[in-house]
Amino acid sequence: MKKLFPILVLLFSYSCMFFGGPEYDSAADSTGLRFDGLNDYILIEENVIPDSGDYTLSVWLKADSGNTGARTIVSQSDTAGSPFYFGSNSASDTSGTIKMTDEWKDLKSKDFYMDNNWHYYTIVNDGTIGDSATIIDTSALYIDGVLIAKSMGQGKSYPTDEKFFIATMWDNSGEYFSGLIDGVSIWDRKLTPDEVSSLYNSGVGMDPTVDTLNYVASSNLIGFWPFNEGADSSVTDYSGSGYDGQIIGASWVNVDTKLAPVLETVSLAEADDQTGSNHIELWGRVTDGNEKSLYQASISLTGYHNEEFQWNTSVLTNRRGNYEIIDCQPWDNLKVSLDGYETQVYLPSDSIFSALPADFVLEEESLIPAVDSSRYAELAQQAEENYELIQQMINSARQNEVISIPEGVHTVSRSIVINRKTNITIQGILSSGIILSDIHQPVFIINNSSNIVLQRLSLGHDPSIIGDHDSEVLRINEGNNIYINSCEISGDAAIGVKAIGVQSLTIVNCFVHDNSWFAFSFQKCDNVKIEHSRIIENQEVMYKRSSDVAMYSNIIKD
Repeated sequence: MKKLFPILVLLFSYSCMFFGGPEYDSAADSTGLRFDGLNDYILIEENVIPDSGDYTLSVWLKADSGNTGARTIVSQSDTAGSPFYFGSNSASDTSGTIKMTDEWKDLKSKDFYMDNNWHYYTIVNDGTIGDSATIIDTSALYIDGVLIAKSMGQGKSYPTDEKFFIATMWDNSGEYFSGLIDGVSIWDRKLTPDEVSSLYNSGVGMDPTVDTLNYVASSNLIGFWPFNEGADSSVTDYSGSGYDGQIIGASWVNVDTKLAPVLETVSLAEADDQTGSNHIELWGRVTDGNEKSLYQASISLTGYHNEEFQWNTSVLTNRRGNYEIIDCQPWDNLKVSLDGYETQVYLPSDSIFSALPADFVLEEESLIPAVDSSRYAELAQQAEENYELIQQMINSARQNEVISIPEGVHTVSRSIVINRKTNITIQGILSSGIILSDIHQPVFIINNSSNIVLQRLSLGHDPSIIGDHDSEVLRINEGNNIYINSCEISGDAAIGVKAIGVQSLTIVNCFVHDNSWFAFSFQKCDNVKIEHSRIIENQEVMYKRSSDVAMYSNIIKD
């Protein structure tokens, strides 16, 4: 089979600032919690860790030298005998090893840091084996965004229907953590190495409720406690799952930065005198021409080590446009960039670095693109080939067959149609998307079909096309038992999902956003359920006529 041509567009780089529950403002987060190692902990009266399948757990922590013996960072009890815990074992004030349940025994020899510095621990659980005890699974431990070890285990046990603890063991045995914790996150899938590295962000950290850089898992966040309250006796879950926790004893502290302290700080002018470009510290702000702060602008330093090996380090600005870089190596150039703005490149000798702060002003790019007719024809041909290949996969599908759309975003020239099919599943592999270049037709059509599953796909129209986007993204005509799961129904359309004459339609864990008319339209439909979905920034939520529609546990923002 020919290879599909992925064509990346901006349609799926949507903001996740509206993801679940209360809105998290990372720029305003300047606090964490200190645990005394004696009797401080957090209790969450919920079954937080998934009871099957893949998941990822991460925690920012700063362990102090009081963590001698066995200490616990997170744990979840299970009276059936399958608890989970992660922590440390140590025999001295300066070194320790990982402490985990038996399935993770290969990690128990790995270092646990007690150096009074911040570290980012990430546990990736491979749950593809389900509850089998005979199949080998591969899971992983990352520290500070770097893969430390893969854990090979026989089977995997999961805690179910019990309480979740932070900074203590689940069984009242104590093992209290001593130090600072500033953020615990849980996802219901495996994060990729690039996603873990992006979240670490060179030690600065990153908001997991927003897809940024190589991180695209904000919609899979099922637990996120950033400890940003700064007061009160509870911590809020910003994932939208509602797993708020009770603080027992821990005290609030300010956390200005997670970067390791610089032992020697000199002014930039002095640094230039000494090394020509050995700027030990850079900090400042990035704005546009109207002095508006630019969020997630990239500031990147590049240089050479021993005049041979090139190195690069970069950070992103926070919501106030502020940045900070601590780098002790001589650098050759600094680049400031952000989509939609002209990139700026500086040399160490430029006057902007004569004193701190070093503030940058970015100008917007020209909105008049150059027209390349040959490139346009090539894209049109690729879109037609993509359509033919995907449509052929669907046309040739037999009952009980699973059709997998390859990873990447694929532009098609015509609507993809499922016509008179029974018992088939169409699913994306990781981040799979289909974009239609015709803004007057639906992206996906399901006609007179039954027992159809559509899952893990992003669907939308090409936003770069000028004109009235007057169609729907997904249209379902007649049929029964249609199941739409974990799909993004993108904007730039009049209606997200339109169904006529459908019996039993379930839409679950979907993100339906930025449609100019309705998120949903139902006519003569029975037994329609919309559950656990985010319905954001649509003109109206629903139009229904002679239809039975029930909505459960959705997040709706107009």
